[in-house]
Amino acid sequence: MRNKLKRNHILQLLLSIFIIILLGFVSSRLFFRLDLTEDNRYSIHESTQKTLENLDDIIFVKVYLGGDLPAAFKELSSSVLEMLQEFRAYAGANIQYEFINPAESEDEKQRNDIARQLIRKGLNPRTIRVEGKDGYVTKYLFPGAVIVYRQEEVVLNFIDDEAGTAGVSLENLVNDAQSKLEYNFLNKFREAVQIFPKKVGFLHGHGELPRIDVLSLARSLDEMYTVEVIDPQERVYALRDTFALKFDALIIAKPRNRFSEKEKYIVDQYIMHGGRVLWLVDYVDVSMDSLSYASTTNALSLHRELNINDMLFNYGVRINTGIVQDLRAAPIPVNTGAPGGKAQFTPTPWVYFPVIVPTNNHPITKNTGPIRTEFINTIDLVGENPNVKSTVLLKTSEYSRVVSTPTLIDLSIINEKPEPRYYQAGEQDVAVLLEGTFPSVFRNRLVEDFTNMRQFRFKEVSKETKMIVVADGDIAKNPVVTREDNKQNLPLGADKWFEDIFFGGNQAFLLNAINYLTDDNDLVALRGRKLQLRLLDRQKIRENKAMLRTLNIGLPILIILVFAFVFNLIRKMKYGRK
Repeated sequence: MRNKLKRNHILQLLLSIFIIILLGFVSSRLFFRLDLTEDNRYSIHESTQKTLENLDDIIFVKVYLGGDLPAAFKELSSSVLEMLQEFRAYAGANIQYEFINPAESEDEKQRNDIARQLIRKGLNPRTIRVEGKDGYVTKYLFPGAVIVYRQEEVVLNFIDDEAGTAGVSLENLVNDAQSKLEYNFLNKFREAVQIFPKKVGFLHGHGELPRIDVLSLARSLDEMYTVEVIDPQERVYALRDTFALKFDALIIAKPRNRFSEKEKYIVDQYIMHGGRVLWLVDYVDVSMDSLSYASTTNALSLHRELNINDMLFNYGVRINTGIVQDLRAAPIPVNTGAPGGKAQFTPTPWVYFPVIVPTNNHPITKNTGPIRTEFINTIDLVGENPNVKSTVLLKTSEYSRVVSTPTLIDLSIINEKPEPRYYQAGEQDVAVLLEGTFPSVFRNRLVEDFTNMRQFRFKEVSKETKMIVVADGDIAKNPVVTREDNKQNLPLGADKWFEDIFFGGNQAFLLNAINYLTDDNDLVALRGRKLQLRLLDRQKIRENKAMLRTLNIGLPILIILVFAFVFNLIRKMKYGRK
């Protein structure tokens, strides 16, 4: 009996060894990873996997989140480590990394020298106070990384500095950084590896937004593309040459002056040859600056002056001249101080500044957040071109109405309580995506002698292409303030008057739009990814501290003791009778 039991034990041991060896052999040949979290926190996108698998040289990542960190940044450091380990699973030895503590030195001068070097590289510092040998000392924390590929160095800041200046809590900043880790790393990897990045152009020459007004958007785009300002000056090949397009996407941001027929031809033929355009156009001339000096101002229609209505109509949309009023609106400052006393400004919703909350699940608008607009118009879809697919991207709230122009904008309405019964026009379309093949606006308008000239390569119908039309140019306008006689731009989405108000959706929507137009759909998908923030209830922790400690320390020990008792009891019952 004993020999038989011994033989069974040996067979079980050999079988276990065989199974372990077999599993090891299969796992070395078959690669798979499982992520059972609800928000796929530990999964990476297919496009990221392909980028990593196609690396032809080593990318070295220097992460400046080493050492003893505060709890929030320790969590961020762990997330970065997990992400880099996930990258290595696909890229192998082509992903190398190191975690560095820039405040490791006890010498304050050396710490400051290192901090200055990192700031010159482009890393954004955050200050923390830690306890040292001689009391508390201030140290710099650099939540970011330097990515090195061959001779290229690219800087990645994990924390969104623009949102940080708007009073967003540290927990939300860190959670946002964790959500964007894959997107930010993929974007920076591409920036380091790409020899010829795609080009995005800002069209100028027709009174478009000044450069300082789009500086925030341009800087964000510059991290992914080569960004240029282009004034066609009626040059036929300003946007394309004989063989190729000069820009992968073109931004037309709030033109105020007339397009000549020749300039319309230049833009039209850019589209016909496959060019993509982001139209940010409003048909009303009205400015808040004039309300700073008087309580009223006129809103005048611009659609005839711009001379592009026939182009947009031909492509499938019509921008109307009416202005939307919406009860869901961004605030403006109103002086609520006592007469003769110190001015006290209070944020008060201004119905002419609708806040758009995207509700559809399109990649461009997914998880973008609220979008601030100013004196926005409405858009109609026109024509029945079966070759063009139309998708409405943005709508106002259901509590909207449209005011026809010309009209008088009166600041005094801000003192009146809005009546919801007057705002029953329903949701208004304000941004549209068009995809397909478009007819040229110059079809049947040019003489054959011109259209047959090979050097101009005139096309009557476009290649497969796409464009986005938004009935507001100010959606891309960052605030500009004057400090010490110098003009400074604020981040896009920031409020000029109130530091704690920030509309992150403007930047996200516009970046998504350009990514989508340039076929960087993987960047759009990654930017739209959000991780659920699961914060502990601090009040409950304080109230139930003793019970939580008992559960966390005592319960695991109790479970082990119970398990050991049951195991020994079963063992005695099984072998005691023998």
